[in-house]
Formats: sequence, structure tokens, C-alpha cells
Amino acid sequence: MPDPALIDLLCAVTGATVHYEVRDDRGRTMDTLKVIADPAGGYIAVYHCGVGRGMFEVHVATSPDLATWTSRARLDAFASQPHIIGLDDGGFLVAIEAGGAGTPPWLRLLDYASRDDLLAGTAARTFDAPHTLVPRRKYAEGTPNIYSASADRERIEVGFHYFRRGRVDRQGRGVLEGFSEWSATPEPYIDSALERWGVRGNIGGRDAFRWEDREYLLVEGQTEVHGWHTWRTYLYDVAEQSAWPLPILTHGGSAAIANPSITVLDLPSGEPGLVVTAYLFHVGAATGEGGPMLFHRAAPH
Repeated sequence: MPDPALIDLLCAVTGATVHYEVRDDRGRTMDTLKVIADPAGGYIAVYHCGVGRGMFEVHVATSPDLATWTSRARLDAFASQPHIIGLDDGGFLVAIEAGGAGTPPWLRLLDYASRDDLLAGTAARTFDAPHTLVPRRKYAEGTPNIYSASADRERIEVGFHYFRRGRVDRQGRGVLEGFSEWSATPEPYIDSALERWGVRGNIGGRDAFRWEDREYLLVEGQTEVHGWHTWRTYLYDVAEQSAWPLPILTHGGSAAIANPSITVLDLPSGEPGLVVTAYLFHVGAATGEGGPMLFHRAAPH
């Protein structure tokens, strides 16, 4: 069983600083946002917003306080589900789910040489991953996270889901070598850990973090196939290959909580803590809580 203090940090939204229906300064909802520290001070987030029926764009914004967000650039059109990491050389990597509107999605990696390039939306190079676990023109591979990247960007590890046998999303991991050679394998041990809790629908987005010298994932799982109201978030212990459902409590009692992301960083107060984001599906959301949610809490001393 994970540390109860960690469970409390992840679940007690009512005791955290929380923002529901997060929007940028142009009024766009910051769906599936991923937040990291800005090396220039404050915070950077990537997110997608709807631009038409079944169509999305990926954007980047900055914030001094995790509350107000200034839109900086569109990073990609016809794309969604972004994830970002900063690199030691001052650059950034962004992973997205490309495609949409009837086209089976695929994974795309964007490499930015500097903060200025990121905020201008100018990628130095782009890689589109070929489908490896499902047929390209038939099923999706998407909702990526970036697990790691070598200092020279020659090896990048990416998590994603694939539409297994055209029935349900399951977990995979890909490796990009030399920004040109892609390989991928399923990760059935993550799937099995959630299936033990009755997850029969999709197992989708995930994010990795380190806490008290242990590696964890936050993973979304759907207990019923096609049951949007049954999305839940689970904590997965990498070493133990075990998962636990997180009884996340919002102010209104929203139930369908998915698309989790998490970052360990310094909060606006200067204290170390966690920034957690999720998407509250409207079918299970309380009034005023549907859409992107962000909350942060200081780590216990």
C-alpha cells in the first residue's frame, strides 16, 4: 500500500489550491494540460482546445502563479493530448496525439531548441511515429507521455495507448533512437494491475513521477466499455507492478476523473509540492467543475 500521505496529497482536492474549468487569457479551455516549471520563472503548460467537431489544436501558455495563464503559441493543428518535458540544455520536448476527425491518431514528437522557440511555436524538428502495435489506417495509437530523454536527445522513451484489437485502449511504450528509429512494445503489467480493480474499458493516459525514492504512475482507467461516467484515476507503483484506485474528492463530488498529469516542483509559495491536473468529464461532473482541473499542494515537511 502506498504512503497514506501521498494518497492524501493526490486525493484531497478540497484541501488544496484548486482551479476548475481552467482557461487561458483568450478564454480557451486548457484541456489535458501538463504543467512544468518555467526556467525563466513561473510555469509552462501545454494543452489542447476544441476547434470544431472532433478537432483540436495544441497550444502553450505561461503563468506566474498557476492561476492565470497567458497563451503564447499554437504548437500544432489537428492534434491533442500534449505532454512536455524540459531538458538540461534549455530545450524542450513535446509529445502529442496527431490526427483526428475520423483519421486514426498517431504519435508525434516535437523538439524545441530553446524556451524562445517553444513560446514561438518553432520546432527544430518533428518525428511522426509509425503505428507498430495496431494497423495504421484502422486503429489509434495516442495519448503520449515522455518518460525520459537522454541529454543528447538520441534516446527518448514514450508511453502511449493503442487500440488493442479494435476493442479497448491498452498501454504501450516506444523508444525513439536518433530521432529517426522507432520501436514499441505493449506493457501488459500496467494493464493487468488496473484490470484487477475491475477496469474493463479503456486504459489510457498516464504520467510518471518520483516520490520518496519510488517511481509511480497516475493512470486513467474506465470500468465500463463506452462508459464515460466510469473514468477513474489509479496510482501505479512501478517496482511492485500494483495499482490502487484514488478516491479523489472534489468540492462538488465529481466522479469521472481522467487524463491525469502530475509534476513535482516548487509552488508559487516557494514550497516544494505537487501540481496535479485532470479532466472531469461532464457526464460525471458537478456543476461548475466539468472540464480541466488543476490543483496543487505543498509536500508535508
